[in-house]
Amino acid sequence: MNQKDYWERRRLERRRSPEHPVIAAYVLPKVNVVRGCVRLTKQTRLLDVGCGNGFFTFYFDRICDAYGVDFSMKMLKMNPLKKTFLMDAADLKFEENSFDVVFCHSLLHHVERIDRVVREMRRVSRKQVVILEPNRDNPFMFLFSLAVREERRGLRFSLSYVRDIVSRSGLRIVRSFSYGMVVPMGTPTFLLPLAKRVAGLFNFNHPLGITNFIIAEKGA
Repeated sequence: MNQKDYWERRRLERRRSPEHPVIAAYVLPKVNVVRGCVRLTKQTRLLDVGCGNGFFTFYFDRICDAYGVDFSMKMLKMNPLKKTFLMDAADLKFEENSFDVVFCHSLLHHVERIDRVVREMRRVSRKQVVILEPNRDNPFMFLFSLAVREERRGLRFSLSYVRDIVSRSGLRIVRSFSYGMVVPMGTPTFLLPLAKRVAGLFNFNHPLGITNFIIAEKGA
């Protein structure tokens, strides 16, 4: 299965909506960490690269002026945000400095031309680039990446590996850390209170955090 087939596989059609409490419990802690690092207002133009079915764009659009791009029309049709575009992340059809913030979540370990994608994110950003990637040093993420062929590139994605990718693009890293645990998106609703309590115990920066956060700025 190639990456596009993986993201368009049939069972994804049955995915929960962004407003489902389990999805909110997965997404909002990460969004709140980003808000603690980057100033977002209603006037902030934010581009979500690899936005997929909109779990993050939905919540960012409540905070700022959010847009999204993805290579899958099937995924975009599931995205509740209307300001989305079918586009290759390695060839963004926007002018330089079109957005204040360019964001991606779990995108880079799925793309072929990682350096090209990050350079494109830098080009269309006026201020900041925010990258979230799975942390291969987290035992659960390591096992998941090992088990699923289409996720296997995630086995490279230590914090230092992501830092090196971002630095090569010419961006200046202002913050980088591994953070927390997550409520799995497949969690049964009746188990959500327990899952949130367990995840909440690890919601701080630590080397085994499940997500690597990179906050970078575009220089002059």
